Amino acid sequence: MLAFAFFLLAPLPWIAVYFLPPLNHDSAALLHYAQRWLAGERLYVDLIDVNPPLVFVLDLFPAMIARFTPIAATTALILCVLAWVGFGFGLCWRLLRVVPGSLSGIHRYLLPPLLLFLMIVYPGSEFTQREHLMIVAALPYLLLAQARLERRETVPGVLFATVLFAGIAFALKPHFLLIPLLVEALVAAGLGWRRAVRDPVPWTLAAIFLAYGAFILFVTPSYLTLVVPLAMESYVGLGELGPWGVLFDSQLTASAVLLVPLAIASLYMRRPLARLVAVAAVAATIIAVAQGKGWPYHVLPTEAFVLLLAAVLLSELLDSQVAEVHERRSLSLMVFLVALMLGAYYLSALTRPTFWRQARFNDSPAGQLLQRFGKPASQGAVLILSPGIYPHFPLINYAHTRMASRFMSLWPIQGAYSRCLPDGRMFRNPGEMSFAESYAYHAVAEDFNRTHPKLVIVDKEPGIDRCGAKDFDYLAYFRRNPLFEANWQRYRLLAEYDRYLVYVRR
Repeated sequence: MLAFAFFLLAPLPWIAVYFLPPLNHDSAALLHYAQRWLAGERLYVDLIDVNPPLVFVLDLFPAMIARFTPIAATTALILCVLAWVGFGFGLCWRLLRVVPGSLSGIHRYLLPPLLLFLMIVYPGSEFTQREHLMIVAALPYLLLAQARLERRETVPGVLFATVLFAGIAFALKPHFLLIPLLVEALVAAGLGWRRAVRDPVPWTLAAIFLAYGAFILFVTPSYLTLVVPLAMESYVGLGELGPWGVLFDSQLTASAVLLVPLAIASLYMRRPLARLVAVAAVAATIIAVAQGKGWPYHVLPTEAFVLLLAAVLLSELLDSQVAEVHERRSLSLMVFLVALMLGAYYLSALTRPTFWRQARFNDSPAGQLLQRFGKPASQGAVLILSPGIYPHFPLINYAHTRMASRFMSLWPIQGAYSRCLPDGRMFRNPGEMSFAESYAYHAVAEDFNRTHPKLVIVDKEPGIDRCGAKDFDYLAYFRRNPLFEANWQRYRLLAEYDRYLVYVRR
């Protein structure tokens, strides 16, 4: 019990540190867009991003807290995500306690500290990411699936709260839907079609997803008519690795290799939880490979599910070996719990050095930009011409300013020039541009003319392969636009720092 209590309290230092900068850059950008949406700008008209609207709907909660209270938006986001984690862990705790017999005693002692570790500690720098939110909601959903497969009754309130929670999380990204699809297929195969048809869980999930689809269709139709065509043309193909590179030459590779023997071993386990987690891990791996980018947060669900799968398999093995002697069982449980949790924390320290990021924030690119240019940035909007989001976010959040552009980054331009032009030119003429490039080319100039930003930050690393004697130059690209050039005459070079040229309005 002492070991159990210790590891339940062990995540507290991580909770405290997450309130310190830097906030995850993607989460910071999404939060900023939610604040602009709340302030009256139109989502997918004045604010263009490839994410479906649900994540912005969720971010309205910290945005409203920041608007109507003295709490900063970044702090409010952490508070809201901790509430999300608390709700998910509460569901797990209830499912572990109110469904007798569905899990062994070893599982009931091991899973609470391990699940809390996966929800709080292991995400590290990806804390608040959409994948992190999905993992938190998927864990109680998998416990519920175990109870359903063993045909054990669950309190109706707990059941529907778990399904609603999971449905919202899985709807955050279209890719996530593969996880409930495969899990429900496994549950239906185990229950038989007659019982599966009467099961309320898949029907409730389907209703949630259909309702969300109707929301997109009728509330944010521009997502389908504008953003999806932009993304299909310019965003989907971005990424240097591609599917095979993600599978065999990225952070995913080790987890994917380990998943194979673990998934095979799960087929021989008496209880179905191992198979359910294995299916979720396989789905998460397919999702990461399909996205073709290999970014750390894309890989996070696979890593979390594989770690959980290994723990469940070891628990099953220990349960079968020491079930007959109570004293031996207690000692084995304590040793196993301590060894597994220490190993998990050690793995997290090696792969996600959370405390180091917070301690070195002032020396990081975002911290340096904030110290050098935070004050002028706070005096007006900021136009950033860059293919990336970091370090501009969370700079925008901590400087309490706003982006002058409807785009978080220049991904439409980056996608349009993913291949060199056949005649050796650096830029296309406006009449030759595709839909996505033409839209971004004119939209950035229009936003520049409308907002008159205080600062313009130009990234000298364009994220585009060199095709001639010079690197792609975003400033030269947009200065060909007469509207952009007319406004550009009012700007002068303020500083050149690292990879950035910083201009200020006269």
